[in-house]
Amino acid sequence: MNVTVANLSAQISEKDFRGAVAAIQKQVREHFQPEWGTGARLKAVRIILDGKKKAPVQKDADVVIYLGDSSNDSTTGVEGAEGYHSANNRDTPYGFVYLDICARSRDSWSGALSHEVLEMLADPDTVLAVAGASPKNPKSTVYYELEVCDPTQNDEYVIDGVTVSNFVGRKYFGLSGGSGKTNYLGLRLRALGVRPNGYLQYETGSRSHSVYGKRVTNDQKAAKKAMKGLRRNARRAARLPVRKG
Repeated sequence: MNVTVANLSAQISEKDFRGAVAAIQKQVREHFQPEWGTGARLKAVRIILDGKKKAPVQKDADVVIYLGDSSNDSTTGVEGAEGYHSANNRDTPYGFVYLDICARSRDSWSGALSHEVLEMLADPDTVLAVAGASPKNPKSTVYYELEVCDPTQNDEYVIDGVTVSNFVGRKYFGLSGGSGKTNYLGLRLRALGVRPNGYLQYETGSRSHSVYGKRVTNDQKAAKKAMKGLRRNARRAARLPVRKG
């Protein structure tokens, strides 16, 4: 898979940006691919719009992830980003990471970028789910959305001086193979559970339900909601009414 990581930010230097992409490439190759069997070639590009609404990226990209300063930007913020992307990369899975949302979510920007890359690799089309026991009734079956970093939100580690996101292993979803750990860092986490700052979503019939870790604040929930349809879990949930619990 070819992943273009496009820097739209005026705040992130080229050196820091390319260093982060290189560290995430190492994470994909050495940590994520052995666990999930999916790898990628990451390409870092710098885009300066200069008032333009269209930003060219490589034509062979299977996935595009943008790093921007503000979710309120008139061109590349939340309100304009879907049209911005569809005008340039039709039918290509994409994601956005915004620095202001990272601050509200208490994420490092490189950790949030790592989060987005890994979840794109696990399920680029946001269609996969795993059957499991309901959190409310173990005798009932629900469908857990295959998001590999949401349950370990804010759990991070460092590669070559760059902060990256922890992620769940195959065991977390009750799948065979992999390391046999529920998460890469080996932190305390039961299968289909959440870390203190994590969250997950599952589906029952025509509804999607959210479960949050005990340390997730209202501001963090608001930051997640602010992304509307631009974060993977939000795009997935857009087709279903969402309930907490």
